[in-house]
Amino acid sequence: MNRKPYFSGFDVLPSEITSILMPEALPQFFPPQTGADAVVICLHGFTSTPYEIEPAAKAIALLGLPTVAPLLPGHGYKERSQQEKQFAQITMADMLGAARLEIARARKHYRYVGMFGLSMGGAIALSMAGLGLIDVCAVAAPALRLPKLAEFLIPLLSWADFTLEVPLTEPFYVPLYEFYHSKALRTLWQLASHAREHLSQIQCPVLGVHSHQDLLVPPVVLELMQKDIPLPIETAWFDDSGHSMLLDNSGEEVASTIAEFFALKLMNK
Repeated sequence: MNRKPYFSGFDVLPSEITSILMPEALPQFFPPQTGADAVVICLHGFTSTPYEIEPAAKAIALLGLPTVAPLLPGHGYKERSQQEKQFAQITMADMLGAARLEIARARKHYRYVGMFGLSMGGAIALSMAGLGLIDVCAVAAPALRLPKLAEFLIPLLSWADFTLEVPLTEPFYVPLYEFYHSKALRTLWQLASHAREHLSQIQCPVLGVHSHQDLLVPPVVLELMQKDIPLPIETAWFDDSGHSMLLDNSGEEVASTIAEFFALKLMNK
């Protein structure tokens, strides 16, 4: 069970909660035009918010499937003091627990549940697929591997307690924490390992999209998925974009590719 709170996309948050979150961090629910028997849960990435995956969520809903975008534990806080406090305390159990709870909420209303995740959200989505908890999975730049230096240093420094400033460099607007925390990085590293360990258990349709220009998640992750997932997977490359693919140059095309995949796999069940 997760210890740090996550905020479900199925709930309307009270004002005392919305007041401490970034406006872009509020969980989202996008209903379709007509009734549907399936839903897609969309998970954002490390240090980020639902804003980052909103283009995909909206595109999926436009094709007839409701989408929900929760705010994961430790993310989306407005004030720097709260950001550092909350982010330093997240654990792998928190993140996986939040995904499990959102799936359980979805199952109360929908027969089929798909999950899309970007980066860290992608690692979580693949873990959920490996555990047999979702029916369809799509990921963008899934954090199955981190840059080599990070993978070397994170376990060595897991005992430490420090922040690293990470100024925003994207040429477009994306609300992120402008720092990493050592303990949160350890959680990201653990999530990557957990997801890799569960790839061989995946039995649902999978789409992986990525960019060779991504400087945060190495492109080798799609090869890893193709090698370890026992079923054939679909892949697509968008090399005109970087890590935050849905907000970058190819964002509209990325969103359409993801939406069409879910529509095909879930609306024909």
